[in-house]
Amino acid sequence: MSIFLSILPILCLLCGLLIFKLSAMKASAISFLVATLIFYIKYQSGTVGLAISMAKGFSLALFVILIIWGAMFLYNLVYQVQALEVINKNLERVFTNRFLQFILLSWIFSAFLQGIAGFGVPVIVVTPILIALGFDPVVSVAAVLVGHSWSISFGSMGSSIYAINMVTHAPLDQIVIFMAVFGCCGMFCTGMTVCWIYGGGKQLVRGLPYIVLLTLFMGGMLYTLASFSMFSVIGLLTGFTGLVACLLINKFKRGKSETIKLYKGKLNLFQAVLPYLLIVVLSILFYILDPKISLGFDFPQYQTGLGRIVAEEADYVTFNLLKYPFSIIMMASVISMVLFHNKKVMDGKKVKIILSQTVKKCVPTTVTIVFLLNMAVIMMDSGMISEIAQFLVSVTKQLYPLAAPFIGLLGAFVTGSNTNSNIIFGSLQETAASSLGMSVAIMCAVQSIGASVGCAIGPTTVSLGSTAAQIQGEENRVYKKTLIPIIGTTMVLGIVNFILLNH
Repeated sequence: MSIFLSILPILCLLCGLLIFKLSAMKASAISFLVATLIFYIKYQSGTVGLAISMAKGFSLALFVILIIWGAMFLYNLVYQVQALEVINKNLERVFTNRFLQFILLSWIFSAFLQGIAGFGVPVIVVTPILIALGFDPVVSVAAVLVGHSWSISFGSMGSSIYAINMVTHAPLDQIVIFMAVFGCCGMFCTGMTVCWIYGGGKQLVRGLPYIVLLTLFMGGMLYTLASFSMFSVIGLLTGFTGLVACLLINKFKRGKSETIKLYKGKLNLFQAVLPYLLIVVLSILFYILDPKISLGFDFPQYQTGLGRIVAEEADYVTFNLLKYPFSIIMMASVISMVLFHNKKVMDGKKVKIILSQTVKKCVPTTVTIVFLLNMAVIMMDSGMISEIAQFLVSVTKQLYPLAAPFIGLLGAFVTGSNTNSNIIFGSLQETAASSLGMSVAIMCAVQSIGASVGCAIGPTTVSLGSTAAQIQGEENRVYKKTLIPIIGTTMVLGIVNFILLNH
């Protein structure tokens, strides 16, 4: 009965989205209510405990929501000044092959952006570009969600890598080497999935040579960087290698064709991509300077009626005010707006439209994320997540390596974060590996990559993608294209993990 109640909020969420076809906002509201009732009645949280856990959820939501509002503001900005049109027309001229266009943007460019910023920025940036190029909105968001998921463990300047190091005792360099191995598996599987999303089995066969070749390029760079312990730039440089390789393949396919004449509207290509270039430059600059201006939220310890102690949390959520993606996005937006005003493509009327559209598109997503992250914190603080994971360990025993990446996926699904999943389950994976006499480094590595690909189906991430594609309320259509491939990819990770641990 206890394990059923622990998994019930997740079952409610999945049934609401996939069976009853509810919007993410409605499904998340129901799941949050179920989790809250279970926490209060079964786990005897008490009013104070429930209030503290919900405050944690709101603090996490604030962190995510600000990024979403900033990214949506940027999208509306580049749309209103027709910068997107310039970018899209030039992509069409450079990449005449639409299939290669699709692979480049959804699988490689999104991974490159993940290496720089993360926190949903690849989904917000790339999805609208694909839609503007004429690709179906559901196909676009599904492809980006899956396409960049392999890189999440290596993105955001290595935050997930450092998270797994914080909660385990295995040497970090060993963990990251095996993360690179599993990362290559995830890279290949998600690349093939992008081809399938593009056009089914026929495009899967067509895309195989591209995916194999690009995986060799990117996988080689990934493993090399892991070997040299270059954790902070591992995602960025791997994604950049993929971009270069894709450009070389495109040039080879075009042959000795005429010189490409770039499209120029009211803005040239450099001016059109300036907001995105500024995000890259500012992200790298603040990473190097490493400013220490931070804002954090602390929460006290409390004890439930059943005697469970929920530990005090110092700096539960920390905003490094200059390295925070929202700050970087808004700085890039303001600088770009000055340029666009000077180029006479920006005025007060357009600013009002940008603000109005941002509010209109972000409010439903904001409500959804508040519900989901409060549900996630309640499940963590109550011990529901731990119960689910421990149940899997007890049931699978020596077959546990097959289940290990699914535990990572579970953490990412509930919290919407690779980093959070590693923090929640990293020590559990370490304990399981030790009790079974298996390599802790390998088990921790598959935990992180399982969580990485699991982010593609996290309701908060899917909600973000639906907002970017402007298809709020149609999340069930996105899940139809992403759920089975992500489960399949996780199964592959489990099989590779089983082989490595029993070799």
